[in-house]
Amino acid sequence: MSSVDTQLHTALLRALTGVTYDVLRSRAIELSARYREAAVADASPGLRDELDCLAYAVVRMPATYRAIQAALRAVDTHVGAVRTLVDLGGGTGAAAWAAASIWPGIRSQVVERQPAAISLGRQLASSWRPAPRWSAADLRSWQPSSTVDLATVAYVLNELAPAVQNCVVATAAVAADTVVLVEPGTPRGYRHLLEARAQLIGLGFTIAAPCPHQFECPLSGPDWCHFAVRLPRSELHRRLKDGTRNFEDEKFSYLVATRRPVQSAAARVLTPPVRPKNQVLLTLCTSDGRRTQTRVPRSSPDYPAARSVVQGAAWPAQRS
Repeated sequence: MSSVDTQLHTALLRALTGVTYDVLRSRAIELSARYREAAVADASPGLRDELDCLAYAVVRMPATYRAIQAALRAVDTHVGAVRTLVDLGGGTGAAAWAAASIWPGIRSQVVERQPAAISLGRQLASSWRPAPRWSAADLRSWQPSSTVDLATVAYVLNELAPAVQNCVVATAAVAADTVVLVEPGTPRGYRHLLEARAQLIGLGFTIAAPCPHQFECPLSGPDWCHFAVRLPRSELHRRLKDGTRNFEDEKFSYLVATRRPVQSAAARVLTPPVRPKNQVLLTLCTSDGRRTQTRVPRSSPDYPAARSVVQGAAWPAQRS
């Protein structure tokens, strides 16, 4: 794990001081049930108090941190370094942690309306320098006082009514030169991102990732654009989720849109590569807006890179 991963793990354990496992597990189960049962509304269905926030942070924050981190790496690759961030609906601060893991010293503002989430977020990041700035506000009414480099909206749109989704995306577009959206890697999460993608293009943004183009998405039917990131599980994490493996794979969808110059990818690997004998088959989204499959034979100079490329990576891979 990176130093920031370790710091987050340590901060979560420190926040658990005085909370028994049985109490935490009971609350985690209740919170999960509320999220499953909640209808789409303009507010989160849970996080009612400090224990809700703590249970959510322990069970979900490591995975959301890793997914957001993957999206922010795409920003670093295709747009460039970031010095200032505003995270809309930031909960306990996963996006601020992810940004700090890539751009040390970044100045972050987290906009969140739940007082308990703000309190825990401040506690978790209490040793940071510079510390994130927290703003208690409803996303339907919050407006930026100045423009920053990057605005993130992560695991938020899925919980909002359509009109509020549009409002939040528009606010992010006013707040920053670059906007990153992250949602669960489900067909529903993907649909929300497609709608936001069209909105941002209409506002003059260029799509930097994962799409290597500005055309309509070439996926249709049962297919949707999503990726996965693997994260280690602590013993507590495994017990709370009734897991047996020491890792889990978080599926997510994301979008990077910017007003800045873009170092575009020629193509993006859409699915896990298939590796039959002496060749690699890659399913790609290409710069001309098509979904294609390419075969990289053993005789190709790109074969070593194809053997190691992963779903979500740009292609062709940069040779060392």
